[in-house]
Amino acid sequence: MDENLCEAVEMEAEESGPQVQDAIVDDQPVVASSSAKPMETEHSGFYEWEIRNFAKLDGKQVSETFEVGTYLWKLLCFPKQNQAPYKYVSVFLEYPEAMFTPHNLSPKATFKLTIKNHKDPSKGFFKDSTHTFVPEQVDWGFSQMLPLVDLNTGYLRDDGTLVIRVEITIHRDERFTYDSRHETGFVGLKNQGATCYMNSLLQYLYHVPYFRKCVYHMPVPENEDAAKSLPVALQSLFYRLQYARSAVSTKELTKSFGWTSYDAFMQHDVQELNRVLCEKLEEKMKNTKVEKAINFLFEGLTYNFIECINVSYKSSRKESFMDLQLDVKGCKNVYDSFDKYTEVEVLNGPNQYQTDSFGLQDARKGILFESFPPVLQLQLKRFEYDFQRDAMVKINDRYEFPEELDLDAGDGKYLAPGADRSVRNLYKLHSVLVHSGGVHGGHYYAYIRPDGKTWFKFDDDRVSREDERQAMDAQYGGGGEDDLYGSSPPAGGYGPAPAPGGGLKYAKFSNAYMLVYVRRQDWQTIMCDVTKDNIQKHLLDRLEREMLDKEARHRDKMEAHLYCSLKVASDQDFRDQVGDASYFDLVDHTLLPAKCHYRLRKQTKFSEFKEEVARRTGIPPHRQRFWTWKRRTNTTYRPDRPLTAAEEASQLVDLREIREMGGGAGAKSALMDIRLYLEELPEDPKDLQPVAPVAPRGGIHAATGGHLLLFFKYFDPLKQSLVYVTHHLLSPSLMVKALGEHLVEESEELAAADSADPEAGVLMFEEVKFEPKVMLEALNPNKSLAECEMEHGDIIVFQRALPPDRIAAAGIKYAKADDYLSYIHNRRQVHFKRLEEPQGPPVATLELLRDTQYDQVASALAAALSLPDPSKLRFTKHNYFSSSPMRQPVRYRGAPSLESMLSHSNHPTDTIYFEVLDLPLEEMEQLKTVKVSFHNERGEYVGEQHSLRLRREATVADLLTELAARLQQAAEAAASAPAPGSQGGSTAAAPGSQESAAATAAAEKAAATREALVAAAATAASGRPMRLLEIMSNKIYKVLETTDTLDTLNESYWQLRAEFVPEEQLPSQLGSGDYLLHLAHCLPPHMPPAAAKFLAAREARRKAAAAAAQGTQGSGAAADGKGSSGGAAAEGQTGRGTGGGARPMDADDASDTDAEAGEMEAAEAEGAGSGPLTAEARCGHVAVHRALLEQMPGAAFGDPLLVAVRQNDTMWQLRARIQALLGAPPDEFHRWHLIFVGTRPDNAYPNDADDLTAYFGLHHNKFAPQAAADAAAGGRTGAVLVDPQKLTLVAVHEDTAGPGGARRQPPSSSRYAYEKPVKIYG
Repeated sequence: MDENLCEAVEMEAEESGPQVQDAIVDDQPVVASSSAKPMETEHSGFYEWEIRNFAKLDGKQVSETFEVGTYLWKLLCFPKQNQAPYKYVSVFLEYPEAMFTPHNLSPKATFKLTIKNHKDPSKGFFKDSTHTFVPEQVDWGFSQMLPLVDLNTGYLRDDGTLVIRVEITIHRDERFTYDSRHETGFVGLKNQGATCYMNSLLQYLYHVPYFRKCVYHMPVPENEDAAKSLPVALQSLFYRLQYARSAVSTKELTKSFGWTSYDAFMQHDVQELNRVLCEKLEEKMKNTKVEKAINFLFEGLTYNFIECINVSYKSSRKESFMDLQLDVKGCKNVYDSFDKYTEVEVLNGPNQYQTDSFGLQDARKGILFESFPPVLQLQLKRFEYDFQRDAMVKINDRYEFPEELDLDAGDGKYLAPGADRSVRNLYKLHSVLVHSGGVHGGHYYAYIRPDGKTWFKFDDDRVSREDERQAMDAQYGGGGEDDLYGSSPPAGGYGPAPAPGGGLKYAKFSNAYMLVYVRRQDWQTIMCDVTKDNIQKHLLDRLEREMLDKEARHRDKMEAHLYCSLKVASDQDFRDQVGDASYFDLVDHTLLPAKCHYRLRKQTKFSEFKEEVARRTGIPPHRQRFWTWKRRTNTTYRPDRPLTAAEEASQLVDLREIREMGGGAGAKSALMDIRLYLEELPEDPKDLQPVAPVAPRGGIHAATGGHLLLFFKYFDPLKQSLVYVTHHLLSPSLMVKALGEHLVEESEELAAADSADPEAGVLMFEEVKFEPKVMLEALNPNKSLAECEMEHGDIIVFQRALPPDRIAAAGIKYAKADDYLSYIHNRRQVHFKRLEEPQGPPVATLELLRDTQYDQVASALAAALSLPDPSKLRFTKHNYFSSSPMRQPVRYRGAPSLESMLSHSNHPTDTIYFEVLDLPLEEMEQLKTVKVSFHNERGEYVGEQHSLRLRREATVADLLTELAARLQQAAEAAASAPAPGSQGGSTAAAPGSQESAAATAAAEKAAATREALVAAAATAASGRPMRLLEIMSNKIYKVLETTDTLDTLNESYWQLRAEFVPEEQLPSQLGSGDYLLHLAHCLPPHMPPAAAKFLAAREARRKAAAAAAQGTQGSGAAADGKGSSGGAAAEGQTGRGTGGGARPMDADDASDTDAEAGEMEAAEAEGAGSGPLTAEARCGHVAVHRALLEQMPGAAFGDPLLVAVRQNDTMWQLRARIQALLGAPPDEFHRWHLIFVGTRPDNAYPNDADDLTAYFGLHHNKFAPQAAADAAAGGRTGAVLVDPQKLTLVAVHEDTAGPGGARRQPPSSSRYAYEKPVKIYG
């Protein structure tokens, strides 16, 4: 068997008509099986080809095109073989559309080629093969099909005809034709780019039938546009999910959200979208019969209580929840998370509860559940903030969740006292939403069991059956057994046993992110049947109509490769468009009316197509002449040549030489788009003019005597209009002058209409091109058309020539056609919007030319807005993709023309944003505006943010000098301003009223600001140096050197903070062994119960000691001078330290329980007045120590600052200096923990007696450059600056410095760090 590819060779052959019968093999019907399998039959059919006078033929013979299985085929035959030794008949099957079909649509077929034996049908010669027809292999068959010597043994009929039969069976390709509905009964949702998170949520909500029924019952107007109405869009989406045959698009839904394509490529959080979507639906359901449906399904109640320990007082309240956020870190399973959620917190010490009657009291605070909803949504906190990395991280720890969740467990330990115990809170797992990936992105999909038994995986547009292990066990996360790698089980024995031979342990980045449980006793209600009977009649009719329309469009799309699309333009279409929709060339095919569009099967005869044209246009076939179109090298698009007689006798599929190719290598390239010009021939054949043939390399054969097809447009200079007139077939020898006279006679009415001088001459131009510039060449009247190099499809624009006085008298702006068309080509309608209102309406719409210079654009807009100075305008280009302003404005004269300002990534726009500056843009661009906040020595923010403008080459030193002068001006202004409430005639608020309290607070704040500014001005006047810091997330990242230029600053990324160098940090006060260290404030981590109990006991001992010492003079809380984690030290109490006994600090010290307890024993005894710590207290201290070092502190807050560390300073002395610097009250400061957080080595908890400089000396890699140290000290110094990015001293304590003493909210732990919030506008 010799299989060879053939090259196309043109040869005529006599053929019989096709005999095609779909879905038949060997004359028997094929029945598709009920279950799709790989290589399953999709379509089958056969075709017989009769080749007459076969023995007399030579060269390649080609059958006509036939269709089998929605694909078009041809047979190729070489009567004397296609290669040596030329002793066989060669037969091949060809897929002629292979060159235009993408690989995912390429047909894979099994075919059987048979040469019939007419003497004995049982001896028909056949061969078969299987092949995928791709662009590289368009045909397949047999070079040695039948020996030539056997032809006369019955294979030729008596009349010399050879009959070849082909039977084709086309197979499915499971990679591209997987049918989710057929396989599972469900369909998926198409991903728009990054909408997998939304798809998984929508699939879960859809498979809660009670929710789906409520959506169907939402009342909507009958003609509401789905793209503008959230209820309509969701109803349509759910209906198609229920009844459509293939994956459903979510574009209508996201449009109803008010999202753009940019939003579709922005990944968000499932829980956040769920919350926002349900809030919107709840709002839309108000005052309808489905009001409160969302609450019924998802809303539960928590019971929050605070109960005092020592007095009889209890406070409680109930709060609703729609979902619960459960901790994953530190929890083995869902029950552990609920235990942690309901864990009782002891409020004591600084966190005592303020009662109305008993003042501050120790109390217990907790949360229990008053009721659980029928559908319980559990959000697993897989993302949290890592302080050491200063980033969000994903928690991939193993976390188990049961198939049944019993929240009545432990004798109802999760339930509030007033909870309804008759409700059985036993839940069944319904859905598992999975996130695969990391904190910076990933993929969402869902496992759902709609019937409570079988699990299905909904992964965008693909739905598949899955087993329970894949849906549950595989989504626990952690390092469990992996099918690909093998691994050992995680610590604690959870998970399956390791595979033989062990294996590496890999963290699973695909794990459950959201769990949905349905209460068993509500299962029948929630998982009810939803049929068409549950949908209102008018809504059902609309949804069915919409789905049928969508299916029809989808079917047309899937069958588009079978059809040929023809767009036929005529002279009437030219008249309709020229001068209105277009001015250049002849027609825009995309704007042709529907009657000019034809969609026919590719194997349709061209004669049949002409009959259809005659039916629509009334032009009989014999008066139709069709011309092809050609894209010329100058980008113009013109009629090129008439179809030949052979082309008009062929099928449409054979016109591939004149097809318009679709969009590259995508699916559109399989489409066949043909554009034709219809010329209406004269009624009398005698009037038919011969057409000049086209030369092989373009142009025409002038010597043939044929005629040229030319088109004519008329320009009226008085009306400033352009119209299409007609076409003519003209002899190439015709003189241009004679043509002009003929046009005047033919267009007498047009000439009279412009009131032109009848004796005036005629100007004629050839329309050559219009990109990038308009080119109209004047025709020489003394030359012939051939001498002017005219060819088929050329356009001549003619007009009357007007004298100059007539032009001036009529005020004609464009007297010649070339000038007018240049204006048309260059004009642009530009919408100008204010930059601060990008979504608002345009402030001005101007018509400008695209070559308008920058200054001219500014002047035109300034004139339209009545602005006196155009130089103060600054423009910003329009982002074509996001429909918003670009981030960077256009620099002064940075755009050479208006055209460049209206272009983004080669896409044209029509919008420009502008802003009015307070000084000329050219001058402003030489400056840099830097926003700086000023802080006092305690790191506290003073006054308002300062915007300073300096030249870009200015240095940080220049900036600080300017800021010092600005502070003095601010102080003078504050000193001269009247105090709040002192204005004459003001009405005093009633004492004790809210207005009075607010006025008092405002007055106190203003007075404090005024005092701080006066102090800052005095400090600036004294010549105290300043320093500039880069701040982010409440931490110092860098001290800027005074020689740094402003051009290098990125104030849009960093917060710039300026402050005076404290006296103790000036170069004169620092020695060569001193250090400058970054101090940040951070929230404490979650304390385990043992640590919380220890801290509460320590606080009680301190209170007792303070009460015993009350009234005593002198010693205070730190009488023995040893110090501890609390209490203020008296100056000089312990000296500068000796370093003796100091040891390097490391996190590993936390493992030495005895050493840790010994280090704190004296300090604890100091507060308690007793002996050594008990074993329980010793363990509590170890728990505190470990929590601070291992769990890392929480989010940073407040204002960071730099502190000085003297040579041989101990931690005790540094604590005293920090307390004095911040002015923290002793009873608060003693609860602060000071720890070192660094990148290398690990964190450390220093003891009060530790020599800090000895510790710093061990880690030279943590020091910043000397220039940075000089900048931090305000001058040349011998001290060393510890690099804040490598080592930071962290004060761990509660944040009570927010507004009203309230704790600041930490960053969200469930979102990606880079994303913007989800919003639904519709």
